[in-house]
Amino acid sequence: MPIPESTLSQWSHHRSAKASKQAHTSVRDALAAYERLSTFKPDVFLQGSYKNGTNLRRDSDVDVVVRLPYQLKPRLVALTGQQLQGDADHEAAHERWQLFRRLALRAMRQRYGDAVKSCSKTIKLEKDKMHADADLVVTLSYRNGIGFYLSDEKRWVVSYPQQHHERGSEKEAATGRRFKRTIRMFKAARNRLVEKGTLTRDDAPSYFIECLLYNVPNHLFKRNRAATYTGILDWLKTAKLKGLQCQNGRTPLFGRGREQ
Repeated sequence: MPIPESTLSQWSHHRSAKASKQAHTSVRDALAAYERLSTFKPDVFLQGSYKNGTNLRRDSDVDVVVRLPYQLKPRLVALTGQQLQGDADHEAAHERWQLFRRLALRAMRQRYGDAVKSCSKTIKLEKDKMHADADLVVTLSYRNGIGFYLSDEKRWVVSYPQQHHERGSEKEAATGRRFKRTIRMFKAARNRLVEKGTLTRDDAPSYFIECLLYNVPNHLFKRNRAATYTGILDWLKTAKLKGLQCQNGRTPLFGRGREQ
């Protein structure tokens, strides 16, 4: 049974980004107010679904990046575990990143108190002290992207959130402003399947849904949402997955990497 156009229209509806802007401003102010961080001159910006205009109501976490202007050397990204031990470049970068993260955590706790939790990937800020739940990612600079260390996995992770956003905006214009609404539509469909127990949320993370749909030819993003939905599903059935790229244009979407 086809999904009604009215349901797809509801699924594709854009939710307000007001909470994300308020959270971003609040975090930026908290970092600026912590004097020891001012010498680092960090760059603070949004990433994720709020930044990209693909958020749903239930996808309420705001992703904030704080980036230190210290370059992570590319060769370190290919090393893990014992390979990193004793490496002078790694030790210098890790020491700088660790100090930076520690100070950022103190700045958050000074402003938000017990609402701040330190996790493996992010510093989590609970909504009771802000306008929305937020994840603060503390990073170094990596080429035109960001890099951070995963202590439990003993490896550096890199990503390109600004390139992801820029290319998504270009795709939005090229599809007559139908790209982002289509992402929201497919993310809502994913949520429905999770509710039914057909999928778990980890089976189809939002980032990979965006990247997958970025590869769909522009002409398939039609005015009619039902035609868009079925046309894209038909295209995906025969698409050569090995040739698909992440939206950032830097990384193959499918592969053995843990960020693929």
